[in-house]
Amino acid sequence: MAFVLSGGGSLGAIQVGMLQALLEEGIKPDMLVGTSAGAVNAAWVAGLPHCDGVKDLAGIWCGLRRQDIFPLSPWAGARGLIGRTNHVIPNFGLRALIERHIPYERLEDAEIPVHVVATDLKTGHAVILSSGPAVPALLASTAIPGVFPPVTIGRRELVDGGVADMTPIAAAIEQGATQIYVLPIGYSWLQQERSNAIGMALQALARVVEQRLHIEVAAYGHSADIRVLPTVDGPAVSPADFSRTPELISRAYRGTKRYLSRPPAEAKEKEAPAPVVELAPLSAQVA
Repeated sequence: MAFVLSGGGSLGAIQVGMLQALLEEGIKPDMLVGTSAGAVNAAWVAGLPHCDGVKDLAGIWCGLRRQDIFPLSPWAGARGLIGRTNHVIPNFGLRALIERHIPYERLEDAEIPVHVVATDLKTGHAVILSSGPAVPALLASTAIPGVFPPVTIGRRELVDGGVADMTPIAAAIEQGATQIYVLPIGYSWLQQERSNAIGMALQALARVVEQRLHIEVAAYGHSADIRVLPTVDGPAVSPADFSRTPELISRAYRGTKRYLSRPPAEAKEKEAPAPVVELAPLSAQVA
């Protein structure tokens, strides 16, 4: 059984509530696959795969502030905008956070196998990192292009895994998963009225991610039992807003508990319908 965790910045807090509910119900993964913020959550749970571990993760999330992850600096921003660097925010804060809390040094040392998805900047293909130092792998998976610097691993420059696949169901199946719980962060602002250019851009991105998820569920439904956990209903929260973390965790926990309390057939019926499509063969590279 695999847990697949999507990306989503500060909205990754939603997955903490989902994980707590799953583990309380005795649903424990044999592997975890994550992209971006989901990769960080996956890496933590892979090292501490129990309810107390997730409670500790919740404490870390609730202590985060935007400045911890996105420390805005006029000087760094200006250098990025005029072409002196390829990013506007250094990843020092994120690196320090991961180094301080990740419970192992190498991915293969995790108690449960964990697969971190990044994107090869040159080819655009997904790259699955399953071994090697954990910190560079997680920095690569979370390296939002233009925001954080790319991370070089081996001979490849890697950026955020969400560029290639925000919800890496295909990667989980490639690693042999036959039963998958998908932990999406959802996009509550899809239902909000667009009031500015940033809102329009976010909504367009959310639609792309949502449709990609539906496509993958439909395309790989014959290869695995795929269950998509319900997303959080509520007011729109920016992926850079950490002020609503406790609320997001609580809402996700309650929604997942309700979902898991239903009979399996009923729960499947409640999931969003997906169009019937065929995808090209998997192109992910395993590292």
